[in-house]
Amino acid sequence: GGCGFLVAGYNTGGAPEAVVCKARDIGKVGMGKMKEKRHSVFVYGTLKRGFPNHHLLRDAHYEGTFRTREKFPLVIGGEFFSPYLLHRPGEGSQVKGEVFRVDDQMLSRMDELERVGVNYTRKVVKVHNGENVEEVYAYLKCNYTEDLLNAEHHDEYIDRRYVPRHLRPKVEVANRMELAAARS
Repeated sequence: GGCGFLVAGYNTGGAPEAVVCKARDIGKVGMGKMKEKRHSVFVYGTLKRGFPNHHLLRDAHYEGTFRTREKFPLVIGGEFFSPYLLHRPGEGSQVKGEVFRVDDQMLSRMDELERVGVNYTRKVVKVHNGENVEEVYAYLKCNYTEDLLNAEHHDEYIDRRYVPRHLRPKVEVANRMELAAARS
């Protein structure tokens, strides 16, 4: 189950074979008996402290720096230099990132940013900080082409070229709106 498998024969109109998301695969990661549900989330890119999307985590509790137990390919791709953790367990590196404890509302905003079910799936992964191993959520890219698979792998995201959505050309928004209208 899950996503991130190369679908043989799937072709995007002349584009290389692509990997498609199958479904939202979300497990439960609890934080003990608290009145409000809290979730531990591993972030590796623009949601880290000091990066453009960290504002979504301003009320989150920082747990520290961790690495994935399993290897994953962390790549930078696309015209907006986005960081992607590809859903290819066992390939790449043990990726360095940060763990935050978030509430349901923050988790929902993160799901929207990552377009869970379309671009990413939220999966439970194991991370460690040298002393402790924790099970946390991570956003794994599940619709990617061979270009991303063949991109340079990183063990930590430090690139500063990412273009936040609000700074991207408006034509992208217009095209998405046209696509949405065409699908209705």
